[in-house]
Amino acid sequence: MCNKALIAAEAKSTKLLLKTRVQVALLGLIVMLTFFLNLGKAAPSIMEARNFITVREITQHKAWLIPTMNGYARLAKPPLPTWITALAGLGAGNIENLAALRFPSSVMAGLTVFFLFFLARQLSADRLVPLLAALVLASSFLFINVGRQATWDIYCYSFMLGAIWLLVSAIRQPGSRYFEFAVGGILLGCSYLSKGPVAFYGLFFPFMLAYGFSYPLRGVRGKRSGLLLMLFVCLLVSFSWPMYVYLMEPTGFTHTVSQESTAWVNRHVKPIWYYWGFFAQSGIWTPFFLAALAVPYAKRRVGQYGNYQFLLSWILLTFVLLSIIPEKKERYLLPVLIPMALLTAHYLRYLIYAFSEKKYTGWEKGFLVTSGFLLALTAFAVPTYIFYAAQTLQAAPGGQQVLATLLFLLLGIVILELTRKYKVIWLVIAAALLNALAFVFVMPFYQDMEELGGKQQGVPELEEVRKNAELKSMEFYAVGGMRPENVWEVGKEVDTLKIIKGHLQLPVDLPAAVFSLSPLHHANLSDKGAYLYFVGQYQYMDGVGDKRYFLYILARDTVEVNTPIDVVEQLPRK
Repeated sequence: MCNKALIAAEAKSTKLLLKTRVQVALLGLIVMLTFFLNLGKAAPSIMEARNFITVREITQHKAWLIPTMNGYARLAKPPLPTWITALAGLGAGNIENLAALRFPSSVMAGLTVFFLFFLARQLSADRLVPLLAALVLASSFLFINVGRQATWDIYCYSFMLGAIWLLVSAIRQPGSRYFEFAVGGILLGCSYLSKGPVAFYGLFFPFMLAYGFSYPLRGVRGKRSGLLLMLFVCLLVSFSWPMYVYLMEPTGFTHTVSQESTAWVNRHVKPIWYYWGFFAQSGIWTPFFLAALAVPYAKRRVGQYGNYQFLLSWILLTFVLLSIIPEKKERYLLPVLIPMALLTAHYLRYLIYAFSEKKYTGWEKGFLVTSGFLLALTAFAVPTYIFYAAQTLQAAPGGQQVLATLLFLLLGIVILELTRKYKVIWLVIAAALLNALAFVFVMPFYQDMEELGGKQQGVPELEEVRKNAELKSMEFYAVGGMRPENVWEVGKEVDTLKIIKGHLQLPVDLPAAVFSLSPLHHANLSDKGAYLYFVGQYQYMDGVGDKRYFLYILARDTVEVNTPIDVVEQLPRK
């Protein structure tokens, strides 16, 4: 009788959360808060800068099918994310609006969350596991970091996860399901057009291996025609752009394929154990994920709600496949977060059951109480950081600070109360909400603090170059080349000049703007008819105080050669 009462109490408390529309609305709120606010605050990373430069140039030069980056064909990256981002910038009316350029990536991050939600509904009969999996993924550290930036990783993995969901759905449901197979094939092709075969290797292949090892394949045999349709559509979409490039630029295509095939073994090479700390990428969910990895403890508990062998093998296969590739970057761990979120969700589902049924162990009680206390402590610490940042930035206290303080203090109290009453499901939601609100209120202050600490006082930013009207008609050059972030800042293509045997290479067309990280002199010019005019100094990169760009105009003019560069302020005229 007691057990029936407890089960009834659990069902009553979670009844609202079992409704699909409530789950979708909750996920939509978390996604909106986490991925769509304050998108324009952070300066572009090096990868974003490369992508944004390509976006700018395909719109300026109408080179949509053969994209360029800083004037050179960029054939190594399929163009689908570039096209989508360019359309977002054009739709916003400003191709350099950072929030608009990052908006499509946020959309793809949101789609990934919902794709996992629907995939989990296919893999588990329980109706809380999909919600938990989507919440965990949406609030995982690395996933947020990638989803808020305009890198193309989120595109290829989002499309791939959508294809996997449709594939599983088509296999498990009765009937031919040709529509699901066809749309799945389109999504597979879109994944290829986003970043080549990356997601096929990092997500699709380990998933299929794990699924084949862990589930009977009887249903697959009857879906051969659908699978062939999916493969055909995938190939048709995937090779549409590469075939066009091969026909138009055969030499460039062959060179690119050769370069990319060797890049995985000779670029950004890291040791095989580089990803050993991959579990920390789940952020606030790391302790729960580690508990779910403890096979003797977790197998029986997780197995009540899903296939533990499948979940664990998917994670391990992905981790191994990523580790054996010599080329490694932190964001390349993105595909392992998906099965990690699923496994963590199954363990959280067990905890919901254990505490509602009062079948938890002393270790589990201590684990939950400690996790809840740390979450509450984080919530209480946020107002302190906001106050400190506001004081440092000399920002006058405003309504936003007051609102943030009240929200986080209230959330901290709620988390403590939920912990005291062992309300695990609501504690998970509160943790996800805490994570999301941090990006709403804390991230702007953090980014302003970073910007303040990195600026060189009295030295203008490189973007100021755009305001110089006389430079707009000139070609830009940089001695030794220029970082992608700086090329994005100056607003146009920047070619490279070299100093050979003490003499600066001269462009064909003069006058030209020349950037250099060290002062230039007339002695650097081999052509006696050429002259240097000093324009100014500009910041090189935030946080690097000992470097700056010196900007000159290189021209043929009547100004005397021995005129000191540092006192010539006027610009040469054509």
